[in-house]
Amino acid sequence: MTRLLLIGCGAFGRVHLAALARLGRTALVLEPDPAARAAAPPGTRFAAGLAEGLAGCDAAILATPPATHVPLAEAVLRAGRDLFLEKPATETAAQSAALHALAAGRIVQLGLFFRFHPKAQAIHRLARAGGFGPLHHLSARMSGLKRARGDSGALLNDAVHFADLLPWIAGEAPTHVFAMLADPLRRGREDLAVIQLRFASGATALIEAGCVLPGEHADAVVPGAETRKLLAVAGRDALAEVDFMAETLRLRRGRHRPAASGAWLPDHAPAEDLGAPALDPVGVVAAQLAAFLHAVDTRIPQGPDLFEGGVLPLRILDAARRSAHERRVEELFP
Repeated sequence: MTRLLLIGCGAFGRVHLAALARLGRTALVLEPDPAARAAAPPGTRFAAGLAEGLAGCDAAILATPPATHVPLAEAVLRAGRDLFLEKPATETAAQSAALHALAAGRIVQLGLFFRFHPKAQAIHRLARAGGFGPLHHLSARMSGLKRARGDSGALLNDAVHFADLLPWIAGEAPTHVFAMLADPLRRGREDLAVIQLRFASGATALIEAGCVLPGEHADAVVPGAETRKLLAVAGRDALAEVDFMAETLRLRRGRHRPAASGAWLPDHAPAEDLGAPALDPVGVVAAQLAAFLHAVDTRIPQGPDLFEGGVLPLRILDAARRSAHERRVEELFP
């Protein structure tokens, strides 16, 4: 059985421990913070240091702040271990590209949560099967009255999810990026991000991320916080909306059709449910880790690697920073 090392058991690392427990698996844990160690489940085994942890594992799960990802991931890969790397892979696309080159021959899977959410997967399958027809627009909101993380802003904390998910659903990378970033808390990080995308097909997309906006649902982590996690996809033949907090998915099939008056009127069937099941955050992470462990066993990748899940979405976020700074549309090239 694959021996696992979990690097970081604070914050989202605790979700990984719960997900491993749901899979009937355990991991050796590397965590220098005494408070995080104290909050770990009873019986957790801790490594004294990185060298000891790597010597006792076949694969590592890295769930530490983004600024630590490059040196820790390099250490894992140079030790010849497979790697599950929580999002964001790195802080820039160039850093992810360098790790991708180093990872040759290893299984590396990015922890992009929504790729393994049943409702996002249902939308992706429908889009790939042509159920939407040509896509018109995609939009995503991951915002609310939330904790402003000390290790990252809205781009790396929230927008990265949809910089990956929207192109995955669309089946193409964007060609143009325009963004507006704001620092309303005056803490030196963007706490509000609005990103517009255009694709070669003509489809457009909008991403909203931030921690200073009204939310709708109670945050599962921070008391008193509230959040929204929404996805909408519109095409010629269907419209869909997902509320990841309420666990709802509404699909309406149909088209706008011309009327005698000259107007184009919607002609859509009543809303239907695609039957995608609900899954709690621990369950989604468990599905990710199950896929990773299967990949480690079979040597067949099961999820986004450092190029697809690291370089490509971070190119969008890099372009968003340039766009906001220079106040112009950024063009992306393959």
